[in-house]
Amino acid sequence: MSSVDVVVVGAGLAGLSAAWRLKESGASVRLLEARSRVGGRVLSEGLAPDHSQCRGQVIDLGAQFIGDAHTRMSSLVAEVGLTRIRRSRIGKSIHLASHHAKPVLANNDGLPLSTLGKLDAMQIDWRIGRHLRDLRRTGAAALDDLTAARYLHQIAFTDEARRFMTGYIEAEFCAPADGVSARELLEQLASLGGRAAEADSAGWFLAEGTGPIADHLAARLGSSVVLNAPVRRVQQEADLVIVETETEAHRARNLIVATPPQLYGAMGLLPLLPDHRRAVIAGYRPGSVVKTVLVFETRWWRDQGLSGSLLAPGALCNAAMDASSPEAATGVLVLFSTAASGQELGRTTVEADRITRIMHWLRSVTNQGIPEPIAGRSTDWSAEPWSLGGYASRRSPGGWAAAPDLFARIGRIHFAGTETATVWRSFMEGALQSAERAAEAVRTTA
Repeated sequence: MSSVDVVVVGAGLAGLSAAWRLKESGASVRLLEARSRVGGRVLSEGLAPDHSQCRGQVIDLGAQFIGDAHTRMSSLVAEVGLTRIRRSRIGKSIHLASHHAKPVLANNDGLPLSTLGKLDAMQIDWRIGRHLRDLRRTGAAALDDLTAARYLHQIAFTDEARRFMTGYIEAEFCAPADGVSARELLEQLASLGGRAAEADSAGWFLAEGTGPIADHLAARLGSSVVLNAPVRRVQQEADLVIVETETEAHRARNLIVATPPQLYGAMGLLPLLPDHRRAVIAGYRPGSVVKTVLVFETRWWRDQGLSGSLLAPGALCNAAMDASSPEAATGVLVLFSTAASGQELGRTTVEADRITRIMHWLRSVTNQGIPEPIAGRSTDWSAEPWSLGGYASRRSPGGWAAAPDLFARIGRIHFAGTETATVWRSFMEGALQSAERAAEAVRTTA
């Protein structure tokens, strides 16, 4: 049995960052990761197809986009020396009000709604802002029992604006609006600084992908990282924690769990939680998301006056955006299928068949002859056994009232991961913030 000061479970950005912070402060650390790689829901891949234009190009199969307000991510990007690419918004975006609706073109600087719909969307945002200001006061419990779908019915005047906001929730939460509470919606927005701040959350991406950030942190940790080591049991005694994998046991004074909450059960952690917290974790809802990246010989959408951005609530792909490098001749489209759309596309289990379905759908939406991609990947994160969904998982209605202390430490067990963040929850920035908090809590634990 090995003995260290701190065991960290999960080598995503949260676990890697927490482990490094503790190691830098002089603690001995063991970072256990179930996968054969580090990064968690961060995963970059180099393309090496026969087509010479793609050779050496990197795409992100997982978390990719970064906003100017993401200061922790920005610092790491600068430290690693990665290349920022500002996302292009030139051209018109495509909007489908529903999967039966006719596609319409809209400017990227405005809402794809009628005048009445825009006015309604504005008053919805005003009401949400007012409820955000009152979130820590009375009334939060009632909002926790109210689904986000029902909440929108109460504050929207037009079906058009309500559908638009429902699409926003399902795209960002990767969950149906009737599966999360109004409180969950407001808590998420509060962690981002409101809807206006969230709009800047996908301002840029990295030419080298986000994977090198995880690799950089792992390199700092060296042999402290143990791969292919899923945790099967956790025991806590008065002054230590014992963490068991299939092949080894690790003794530590403190444990940081930095995995998605839906994995707590598999590592035998649930029996250690108080009843009210165990019940909320058992009801956690992993997000459903399939991310598809298509690489084309050219940016054909630019020739049609399009930006590559698409909003299509309820369609096979909810959203799309241009992720092309200005230095490359190729065009890269990133498409997201979330909530019910992710579940529908996920029923096609063969990756090549998913790409075929998406191409067929794209051609029907644009009504144009779109060339075949020269490379493509489609990743169903719900089918990843050590993620079981993305971008993050969510409390079911009633979960905030039932366990306001959900991620508070239990003895010598601490919690990290983007789901536990208090700022930029569900983003990479949130994962890093959670690592700061967990590492500091360990340092101050007697």
